[in-house]
Amino acid sequence: MYAVIDSFRFALHAVLRMEAGLGARPVILVDESLTKPLVVDCTQAAARAGVIPGLNVAQAIARCEDVAVRYCSAKAEEMAARVLFDCAYSLSPRVEETDLGLCTIGLAGVNRERLEFRSQEMVSELRRQGLQARMGIGATPDLALLTARESKGVLTVGCEASPPLESFLDGLPIEAAEPSDGMKSIFEQWGIRSVGAFARLSRESVGRRLGMEGLAFWDRVSGREERPLRISELPLVFEESLDFEYEIDTLEPLLFVIRRFLDQLCLRLRVTGKVVESLYLKAELADIRLEDGERVDAMEVSLKMPDPTCDVDALFLILATRLERLEMEAAVTGLALRVDPIGRADCQLGLFETSLKRPHRFTQTLSRIGGIVGPGNVGRPRLETTGRPDGICMERLPVVVLPMQGLGLKAAFGLALRRYRPALAVEVELRERRPMWIRCAKAAGRVSDCRGPWVYSGQWWEPGGWNRVEWDVELRAGGVYRLANELGTWWVEGVYD
Repeated sequence: MYAVIDSFRFALHAVLRMEAGLGARPVILVDESLTKPLVVDCTQAAARAGVIPGLNVAQAIARCEDVAVRYCSAKAEEMAARVLFDCAYSLSPRVEETDLGLCTIGLAGVNRERLEFRSQEMVSELRRQGLQARMGIGATPDLALLTARESKGVLTVGCEASPPLESFLDGLPIEAAEPSDGMKSIFEQWGIRSVGAFARLSRESVGRRLGMEGLAFWDRVSGREERPLRISELPLVFEESLDFEYEIDTLEPLLFVIRRFLDQLCLRLRVTGKVVESLYLKAELADIRLEDGERVDAMEVSLKMPDPTCDVDALFLILATRLERLEMEAAVTGLALRVDPIGRADCQLGLFETSLKRPHRFTQTLSRIGGIVGPGNVGRPRLETTGRPDGICMERLPVVVLPMQGLGLKAAFGLALRRYRPALAVEVELRERRPMWIRCAKAAGRVSDCRGPWVYSGQWWEPGGWNRVEWDVELRAGGVYRLANELGTWWVEGVYD
């Protein structure tokens, strides 16, 4: 058994699906690759106004003044073809990309009891993503294709609880099987009007009168020929991109395209059993130059999910919230969205572990905060591994919170240092390279005693290397402070209790 998904008027719907509300307007699709650009398809609103394929642009506008002109887009057709393939792959991995807008699926190993229901789901999913699709199921790839082209949704022929093959072929015009012009004229002379009438002829008589071409056509329409499929593989790169025909300077149309991208990517992720860990959005900008002469031609946004998910609504809400906080210096000419997937990690929580009630809402809140303070300033602090005193970095907040444990300190010893955040700038006078007098916002006076110096350095092999000298000083007026010198600048790091 085989199934065929046919997305009819594919080039038109591949373009219409990228703009919100465009399908309800009079729109013509023009092929610029022709010597003389002509209308190749149009919406129903344009057809009611008198527009038909074959007109040039001026003739179409003369018949419908408010018609919107759109051009065939190879990139939009490629994206729509990926949606069609991903949807077919969700039913079975034996998928052949037969033609643009047409996929053939081998049903070996597919649960036949849920096949009808699953096929209806696939057609509904494709229509939700802007593609008009129909599906046919038959004994051979060619019969499944004929069935799909006669279907209004999902049609099965030749199986239990479905129309028998003979009655279906009797009601199918011979033109639907696409015979050659020579064979079509012969069928007219013979009085053959339906595929079923031709299939009832004996194979031997067809071979004697029509030769090899007639035999091949008879085998195809009668279900005797079962050709092997050219299986396609699922792409491993989870990325979608689109170059716009015109510049976009408002957020709403960008969000519509981003939603389409997320629908396609999450559909592909669900097929592979993965979820989104990170999102990377790149917006190509019109050519601008900053005051210092540096050229900026793209804006990039990256987001990391605290709780990896494949929920389209949650991902879209997080990304839209982040984009609302950004100000673009120029109009957008193209978009690219890439996701980094990971495998699902479903696990049962421990008895004393807790998790966020709504992790996606929590991520949305973090996205809003990141849009204000910067994405690198959101998270929880963690000590760096460089050994730099008080060096911290921000890490992603966890979804599962482990139970509180002790600090692991066996005993407290020495004085406690209360750090100033930020450290205080200080004036220091030295004598024989030792601090003798200091003045800062918290204290000032002569140094009665000091300990040091303690020299620390690290990452000297990198541009961000550091080198610092520390002293502990006691003032005559009272108080013990930690001084630090880095790159010639003195700071008061804190005060001892």
